[in-house]
Amino acid sequence: MILKRNKNDIKRLYSDMEKQFPISELKPMEEFQNLFSNNQYIAYDVVNKEQKIGYVIIVEDKNNKIIWIDYLAVLKEFHSHGYGSEILKELKKIYKNFDGCYLEVEKPDNNIPNTLRRINFYKKHGAVKLPVEYYYPNSNGILPMDLYYIPYAKQQAENILIVIKNIFNILHKNIKDIDEKYAKIRLIYE
Repeated sequence: MILKRNKNDIKRLYSDMEKQFPISELKPMEEFQNLFSNNQYIAYDVVNKEQKIGYVIIVEDKNNKIIWIDYLAVLKEFHSHGYGSEILKELKKIYKNFDGCYLEVEKPDNNIPNTLRRINFYKKHGAVKLPVEYYYPNSNGILPMDLYYIPYAKQQAENILIVIKNIFNILHKNIKDIDEKYAKIRLIYE
């Protein structure tokens, strides 16, 4: 079951995020707290029999009818029990009237097996890699990543660059030179 998280409990959430995500993918705590003043930035707790097992943080882009997963995590003691799959299924139910879900994924690296495991996990749930040269902006520059789309109502992602720009205006507006960083992102035509 997914429940909206109380916005007053951000510090404990952030403490777990520091353990589960690379520092290059974490927003500073102050910026993270500010995002929650925007009604489009939503955190959900994932619970099983009243026990918290994980969380997911998304951006709702109602104009483009998509959600963007900013962070998704299952607490370490509950890894490999199928809860990540349940989170994605629940999001699809909650946002059944939306077109789909975007998510950023690290580039595959054979030296880091977890990158391959995460990519396969998302693909198992219908995620398709989008034809875009994508960069995650942070205060140190940009981090090359892949962008994936999980279809809900529309099988293909539409207006990819517009969606990314809208999301950047929400998630990364406090990053210096964000427009220059966004300008590096481009569609790839095969």
